Amino acid sequence: MNSRKKGVLTRIMIALGIFIYVGYQSRSLLPSFDLIVMLAFFTLYLLWSTVIEAGVYRDPDEYVIRDDDKKSYIYLQISFMAALFFATIDFVGLHYTRIDDLEPYIITLGFIFFIISCLIRWWGFKSIGKFFNRRVAIYENHQLVITGAYQRIRHPLYLGSLFSFLAIPMVFNSWGAMLLMIFTAIPALVYRIYVEEELLNSYFGEDYKKYSQKTKKMIPGIW
Repeated sequence: MNSRKKGVLTRIMIALGIFIYVGYQSRSLLPSFDLIVMLAFFTLYLLWSTVIEAGVYRDPDEYVIRDDDKKSYIYLQISFMAALFFATIDFVGLHYTRIDDLEPYIITLGFIFFIISCLIRWWGFKSIGKFFNRRVAIYENHQLVITGAYQRIRHPLYLGSLFSFLAIPMVFNSWGAMLLMIFTAIPALVYRIYVEEELLNSYFGEDYKKYSQKTKKMIPGIW
């Protein structure tokens, strides 16, 4: 099993584990509305992970020659999963930071953000093709991708991740989870961007500097 398939399988197992735990804890106590929200989100999440994302990926046909991840991937995954776990238990049980008056509008907005996230990431995966790697790494004969989703911003996949980070606390109406995303997951995302840009600058040199002058990091026209 290659690293891509392992990554997809890992996320599926973590999401499924959270879903089973929450479902077991709330099997007799969860109101029908909450149950529908839970089922809808995890169905969408698993659909993205198994069908869309796995299908869009292209296996690399080159070996990795440089890996300078600096633990950015593990930081990002731990902070994201911690916020996801808190959001689900806050939604179905704790209710520490759930504001009922905002429902169902905030939940609907969260689903819209999550779908936008999937669309952006799909475009990013299609654009980067075989040069995608979950770690910050360089392949043999690596090419600088500057077309498609990468034409105006340098990190469209991370823009998709940002929408996902904002979507999940809204889907579960958990403002504690939103704080976790803002103060842990988003800083981890920004850290990863700087780690990646340092490696790309080192490898591509002047070509990447010229590309950087014409584009923004993640948010078109802003940053």
